[in-house]
Amino acid sequence: MVPLPVWEDRPVDSWKTVPSNVATSPTEPLPAQPFIKNVSGKAWKQPRPQATVRSQGKGAGNKRWSERLEERKKMDAVKRLAKEMQDEKKAEIKRKRTITKERQDKAKEKLRLEEMAKRMSAKKLQRMQKRLGRTKKVNH
Repeated sequence: MVPLPVWEDRPVDSWKTVPSNVATSPTEPLPAQPFIKNVSGKAWKQPRPQATVRSQGKGAGNKRWSERLEERKKMDAVKRLAKEMQDEKKAEIKRKRTITKERQDKAKEKLRLEEMAKRMSAKKLQRMQKRLGRTKKVNH
């Protein structure tokens, strides 16, 4: 692209040009930023705060080893107790289920035996009637 020639006698729109009394350079220089390694040199980026070190923060870093061991023992005891309670609860539920299942099985067996006895007695009755019918004294 070819640059346009600039003429002195050419009329210029006043709204397109910057007035001569406006200063383009700042009167006072920008304050110097402290040198931080993890920030780029771009002027529009804010400096980042330094990362916190875990050992200086709150939590396990401030406690003594013995305190942590005691806490861990307490937590283990609580967990063990909770597990025992859950196991007892499960065992109780399982025991109740087995009792119910045994009762149902006994009832089924009893019903089966009763029906078998009915069938047997009916067959026996049938045989007896058949025998009675063979003798021509009683005709059915």
